[in-house]
Amino acid sequence: MEAWFWILGWSLCVLTIFGNGFIIFLVSSTRHLRTKTNAFVVSLAVADFFVGLSAIPSLFFCTMAHLCDLPHAWLSWVHVIRWLFSYASVMNLCSLVLDRYIAIVKPLKYLTFETHRRVIQIISLSWAIPVVFHILPAASIILSISSFFAIFLWMIMVLFEFLPCVMLIFCFASMLRVIWKHDRAARTFAKQLSFNHRVVFKAHERSAVKMMAVVISLFLLCYAVHLRCSFLSVLNMRILCNDIDYKVPLLVLNSAVNPVAYAFFKRDIKKNIIQRLMYFACFKKPN
Repeated sequence: MEAWFWILGWSLCVLTIFGNGFIIFLVSSTRHLRTKTNAFVVSLAVADFFVGLSAIPSLFFCTMAHLCDLPHAWLSWVHVIRWLFSYASVMNLCSLVLDRYIAIVKPLKYLTFETHRRVIQIISLSWAIPVVFHILPAASIILSISSFFAIFLWMIMVLFEFLPCVMLIFCFASMLRVIWKHDRAARTFAKQLSFNHRVVFKAHERSAVKMMAVVISLFLLCYAVHLRCSFLSVLNMRILCNDIDYKVPLLVLNSAVNPVAYAFFKRDIKKNIIQRLMYFACFKKPN
């Protein structure tokens, strides 16, 4: 690997660890931020935190110890850990977007569907699927399944790359459609009344959609690279996919940007950050 790769990679890892660590600390230490939606945010932040902690460091130690060139290197613990948290991040992002999709598109069902028990079940499933999925390679070696690698690639592409991209695009398009309808109705209603509480409510919806736009757009950009390589591998095309120089940094960048999106576009988190900054500014101000 070139020196620029390690400098860029380690820098993104530091930003990812501190950014997501701050979001975890902020929500955990602030009582009114412990909402059902923020439970998904924290779960995603935990996954992204470990992406920053494992993506570049695992590849660095794998390269320095010359483990990446060994047979079945894709099954080594460094790669397993890196992709485990990466796929956990994908599953948790899908859970967060699904929560916002139901809240905006089907608000009446959201109150009965998203109970505290249901939130725990969804978050647990978001972590259980990647964990179980990464047990399969070890099971294939024990059972001596020769065709497992091809099946494994198909499962990766469908479960963690193709389906999440389709789901995120569908959910985001549906949320945009609902916001557009609400804005059109609000403009019509505003011609008759000078003020209406429903217009304020729609502003909250728009902030949620803005946050989803940033998170989903960067995710689709980063994982388009993974889809390309997966298709090449599954179709057995003799085209080298030596794109790790920008695939891994994009993976970490995706996790690094998520806390920035929360800080700027999630209203409750943004408000709390501003309050803390104002408090520290006033506290340090000389008399």
